Amino acid sequence: MTTKTIKLIVFITLLIHGIGHLQGVVTGAGIKFHSSSSRISWLLKGWGENTNRTLCILLFLITAIAGILTALSFKGILLPPSSWQLFAIVTACISTLCLVLFPNALAMFFNKAGAIVVNLIILYSVLFNGKWPSVLFDD
Repeated sequence: MTTKTIKLIVFITLLIHGIGHLQGVVTGAGIKFHSSSSRISWLLKGWGENTNRTLCILLFLITAIAGILTALSFKGILLPPSSWQLFAIVTACISTLCLVLFPNALAMFFNKAGAIVVNLIILYSVLFNGKWPSVLFDD
């Protein structure tokens, strides 16, 4: 694969990851994808429905915005390309928090699994493998 193709795949993956978190916002707003959809956190049940709803919406909305900004920054759109890794780490951490607190906010298991995989790849590649992605993306 060429560097250009790899960059396109990474851009699309980051963008879909961000957009996908809007499912949690929709669930938080009260729209159910299926009978097990929930905006109530298993850990924060005692905080009340309004607090859970607000947290669900805010966390997923912040993650969606951060994910979209990550993709845009990766391509150098609106933000400097040098900041995409910082956005990626923030997105992966908040996304993981969303998935832990509100595991039933996303539409299907595939969505959860995909988000977990993207989060793990981001965390591993940016935090623990200093040579990636600079070596991979050198033109």
